[in-house]
Amino acid sequence: MSSPEIAHRLREQYRRQSDRFRFRGDAAPDDDLELDALASPAGHARGSLKTYFQDAPTHRFYSSTENRDATVSFIGHRHPEWLDKIIEEAEALCAHRVNFLSYRDIPLGASINWHRDPISGFDWPRRYYADYDLLQAPPADAKVIHELNRHQHLPRLAKAFFVTGDEVYAREAIAQIESWIDQNPKWLGINWQSSLELAVRCISWMWAIFLLLPSESLDETRLRRICRSLFAQLDHVYRYPSVYTSPNTHLIGEAAALFTAGVLFPELPRANNWRDFGAATLIDEMQKQVSSDGVYGELSSYYHCYAADFYLHVLTLARRNRIQLPETVWNGLSGMLDFVVYLTRPDGTIPLFGDDDGGRVLALDALDYTCFRDGLSTGSVLFGRPDYKFQARGFREESLWLLGADAWPIFDSLAAQPPAEPCRAFARSGYFIQRSGWGAHDTHVTFDCGGLGIGSGGHSHADALSLTVFSGGHEFLIDPGTSVYNCAREWRRYFRSTAAHNTVVIDGKDQSEPGDTFRWKTKTPGHLRTHLPLAESDYIDADTGTTSARGVVPHRRRIVHIKPNYWIVLDAFDGMGEHDFDFFFHFASKAQLAVMSDEKRGEVECRARIEDAGLQLCMFGSDVVSAEVLCGQTNPIQGWASTGYGDRHASPVLKASMRAKAPAAMMSFLVPGKQSVRARRFKANSSHTIAAAIRDGEYDDIAVVAVEDGDMQLLDYSMRGEFFWLRTENTSLHRLLAVNAYSFRYRGETIFESSEMIPYVQAYIWDNGILIERGDDERKVYVRDLRDRQLQHG
Repeated sequence: MSSPEIAHRLREQYRRQSDRFRFRGDAAPDDDLELDALASPAGHARGSLKTYFQDAPTHRFYSSTENRDATVSFIGHRHPEWLDKIIEEAEALCAHRVNFLSYRDIPLGASINWHRDPISGFDWPRRYYADYDLLQAPPADAKVIHELNRHQHLPRLAKAFFVTGDEVYAREAIAQIESWIDQNPKWLGINWQSSLELAVRCISWMWAIFLLLPSESLDETRLRRICRSLFAQLDHVYRYPSVYTSPNTHLIGEAAALFTAGVLFPELPRANNWRDFGAATLIDEMQKQVSSDGVYGELSSYYHCYAADFYLHVLTLARRNRIQLPETVWNGLSGMLDFVVYLTRPDGTIPLFGDDDGGRVLALDALDYTCFRDGLSTGSVLFGRPDYKFQARGFREESLWLLGADAWPIFDSLAAQPPAEPCRAFARSGYFIQRSGWGAHDTHVTFDCGGLGIGSGGHSHADALSLTVFSGGHEFLIDPGTSVYNCAREWRRYFRSTAAHNTVVIDGKDQSEPGDTFRWKTKTPGHLRTHLPLAESDYIDADTGTTSARGVVPHRRRIVHIKPNYWIVLDAFDGMGEHDFDFFFHFASKAQLAVMSDEKRGEVECRARIEDAGLQLCMFGSDVVSAEVLCGQTNPIQGWASTGYGDRHASPVLKASMRAKAPAAMMSFLVPGKQSVRARRFKANSSHTIAAAIRDGEYDDIAVVAVEDGDMQLLDYSMRGEFFWLRTENTSLHRLLAVNAYSFRYRGETIFESSEMIPYVQAYIWDNGILIERGDDERKVYVRDLRDRQLQHG
């Protein structure tokens, strides 16, 4: 620990012990002096706190609650289906049935016990908040009780009153808050244990208050009681921020709650401290936690959306109150939404890299971030971005509540346009996103060659060099997700493991060795070697140094996108000795797999189908390859996926195994589409070469990869280099891509030759000439007439 951290932790420990004495002393509750000061102008008799809310804070809160008529009118005229859903949800909530995490229609009982886990039935003991140990063998998953007590269902109840005027919904929301206050006096119980949980609950309560403000049921007495608890919780967050304990979304969320309260209640003397701390922290953490290419530093797609949403709420409130936050914060949020634009698949969902928290900043409509189109909808208005609108696919309900009905004309005036480029590299963070286009049935591929994120890497997985594939409107190759954090060590370990991702396990060992729930004993990050974003292909080269029981075996994976139709995956393993290489491909649970293999030839073909969509995987290894499909296996655990926190279901996995001496290699084709294509292997002159052809429309494409350096002879081609891709028609060569190559000859003609390795060479060949682009000095050579050998240099 650094000296500042040691000092901070000592001060925090002193405060906790001091608070413990006050807690044990059963100190009398705070009186109403500060609430009287808010309710009454200086020197006047005690006034109304509710009048204060109506006269001041309501004009500072989000405009949707201030302009009730405009908000209700917008819903009634433009989205009456929202109203139906709002009422349906509110009726269930009045019956004490809730949805959270992956759990649906959970009964809480006639009288809600806010300390009872409704999933396991465990009743958390009431004790001083600092006396819980949630990391070492907790008696139940604290995530469940925390999520329930975020009270994100209460703004939904309040929203139902706001749009219908029905006091039934207001009375129920207020009754639930009051029952929580009765059961959770200051510092008593699990619901005071985490500052982030208090912060999110405070955000929920503030929204509930302003949505309920027109209600007769929210009288002076009840409002004062709610505010006493609200301000006590905010004080606790300010007193115990996660500056060093969880300097990630915990700290961002706590700062967002304090900033919000500080903006709303500046007449409260200590609120200025809340606002100043919140603003300074949010500015600082945008620099610390978000990379220059806009990716949240924990390298979890879910937490990325979580962090971006906190900033959306804060910056919307800041703009409404004419508070100037630095351009670095606005630019940082824009960069984060850029990442979401590319990360979002054609159906609106995102792949779940890393951990899945399962919650949201505010769940007024969507329950989680498996889809974050609402953030893009809001961002399109804040930033005037047509590409955000394109991916949002419509004005979202959350945008109405954050921005008000006045945001609709701005959104409507934007002409939705997809980004100019379908592929995007977020190289600093190690994410590459490629797609065949922006249509509903286009293919979306992600490749991860990043590390384990900032800090301890607690929310990252051992997934270096993994990929996902979405095509034809369906997930095919998936990231299996998270399932749970606590109370299931073997499942937590599996979902974080290398074997739970679409990459390679060497000698049965994870790339990084897990420690505690949110820690690693060892870390092995991915590393980008080269990226060649070419006009008709995209080439990514990355590696990771994997340590096995039999020595260090670097794993190198290259992804070649032959635009727009298919992908080539090249896996290479260096080192010495014999090793076991297990290639995992995790498919969506709906996928039906047909697997054919020729073990001795090192060939595996897998055809996956979901409805009328398909994905074909053709693998060609440098040695004998065996294949099997695993699904729902428990010893060892394999073949499982999770679509949300708490969920776990069987899902098919193709496991292709190769035992070989290093160096070894595997070449795989990923071909999306309804129709299967023909792929075949060639026998080259060298055993250290893998060569195969695949049919792409009217062309036969040939890929050649060298396992070791040396001259390679194949059909009419002689070559030396790492990788070659050839497009042929009726045996005639039309296009060539060579990467890290020395020479290439075609039918006796030298296309290029060099004593030094050339990063890449592209050649376009027709009857009388060749256009060559060399990657070393970007020099183009045009051979006008092959018969005359006349050259023109460009």
